[in-house]
Amino acid sequence: MKLFAPAFFILFFGANMPLRAQHLEQMTKHLYQPSDLKKDINWVQTTLEREHPNLYLYISKKKLDYKFDSLRKTIVKPLTPIALYVKLLHVISSIGDGHLKIELDHAKLTPQDIAILKKPLLQHPIYQFDYFVTGNRLFIAKNISADPAILKGTEILSINHVSAARLIDSLNRYITADGYNTTFKKYLMNHSGLFAERYRFLFPEQKGLDILLESSGNRWEIKLEAQQKKAFDSIGVAMLPSAEYRRLTVDSNIAYIKLRHFNIGPEYGGYQDIFADIQKRKLKTLVIDLRGNPGGNLVWPARFYSHLIDSPKYFYRLPEEIKKQKQLYNNQKIRVWVDKMSKSAFELITLHPFTFKGKIYVLIDGGTFSAGSLLAANLKALKNVTFVGEETGGSKNVWTALTLKSLSLPTSKLLLRYGTLPAFFGDITRIDGRGLMPDVEITYQIEDKLAARDLELDWVLKDMDKNISGR
Repeated sequence: MKLFAPAFFILFFGANMPLRAQHLEQMTKHLYQPSDLKKDINWVQTTLEREHPNLYLYISKKKLDYKFDSLRKTIVKPLTPIALYVKLLHVISSIGDGHLKIELDHAKLTPQDIAILKKPLLQHPIYQFDYFVTGNRLFIAKNISADPAILKGTEILSINHVSAARLIDSLNRYITADGYNTTFKKYLMNHSGLFAERYRFLFPEQKGLDILLESSGNRWEIKLEAQQKKAFDSIGVAMLPSAEYRRLTVDSNIAYIKLRHFNIGPEYGGYQDIFADIQKRKLKTLVIDLRGNPGGNLVWPARFYSHLIDSPKYFYRLPEEIKKQKQLYNNQKIRVWVDKMSKSAFELITLHPFTFKGKIYVLIDGGTFSAGSLLAANLKALKNVTFVGEETGGSKNVWTALTLKSLSLPTSKLLLRYGTLPAFFGDITRIDGRGLMPDVEITYQIEDKLAARDLELDWVLKDMDKNISGR
């Protein structure tokens, strides 16, 4: 499943194994000539220039051309597709579009490939810890190495004599995000294992890692060697339910709705039953948890929104609004798109028969992305709403998605995924490349992570107690 693809490839490409399977061997062993690889780079560049409407929103054409030219100059010897993948990532991430990705096409895995994944594999040493990134500091969140004496919460000061701060900064440049946002990258490092994955791609050698650790004022160095481990088995991994609804306590009047994602099929009934129960119980406060919501089908955030508005609304800025914004309308591709669109092409979200009118808290973080961030941006316009958490990973004003294309590069067979339609919402007079900022900012430390604290929800409960006491 797409949501679990990063974990799938973390263990898969951390392996040094005898390959007899088709796609794995092509990706990790087969060498292609520089001339053919440069054709792939040219193909990526011309495809984006032709089809991506917001290509130069956060980077100038001159700078992006320079990056592609510089990349071509580095291709001086035969490389594998996985090596080209790493090089392309660095350029793609500079564009500032979180929906734009170079990926390994796991749909091409054969039964033989899957069989290899179930065997014990020699894995890169970096995979012996789970990591927690906060600011420019790196901690061990879980120890799965052969040394049980290394405790969770131990800080990693350096790996192979490169400081943790420098590593975090370097690896961030190989993760795509909207605009200048950094919380989405941090979220992926902490929740999808991308710290280990990106490290493995940049430093693929299987030799041991010299790691400097610190805990309780003591420093010491360890050496991690590659280990034989069973690979990740994606079969049977189920996606969590899209929505969870409950009262925070049995006797409370606080409704809690966790919206995990909007990857929902047409058979889903919607949110009517949830809001019907809120209406029946006359609950006065609603907590909407959008943390970690990566988006999905845009139908469902719109339907959820219909239970909260007091008048019909549009999710997006209409063509006539965009025409007034010169920064956008002067863009030839956007002008063509706007001029052929009419107001009737945009769905007007009408009120549901029951709409919630009480106090609303919205929990957000760097994992609030795509349709998740779109819902958050629209909720910002409602009255009596407080946002708690950190800056959303998705832009609060604009992103490029809606219709997504997936195309295979001619030589390497890597996958280029990109949106072809711009979506404008929020304040389109300021395309600042940041996510939605919380009213109350929450920052997690390693102690909070290890104790499994929910600081956002704790703050909401304290705020409600304070308001009750005040009354």
